[in-house]
Amino acid sequence: MSPAAFTTEEIRAEIKKLIARVTEREPDEIPDEAHYMEELGVDSLMAMEVMIAVDKKFKIDIPEEEFNHATNVNQSVALVEKWLAAASA
Repeated sequence: MSPAAFTTEEIRAEIKKLIARVTEREPDEIPDEAHYMEELGVDSLMAMEVMIAVDKKFKIDIPEEEFNHATNVNQSVALVEKWLAAASA
């Protein structure tokens, strides 16, 4: 699948799946606006694991400092979309 072939909902579903895995929840238990650290208990090691998985899944390379600014699913989706657009340009 080419980078541009991912829909917003596919990106959202994948991010929720990754967050669910590291927090030992089901994806449907992850609200789009829930703060990763404060509400879901994501620590820096978990965040790094998610960042690596996102980079591999979508074949992009989001800088760590930029990835750290995404604090919920909605922000992560927007960030992935931004980098997918840049990769396909």
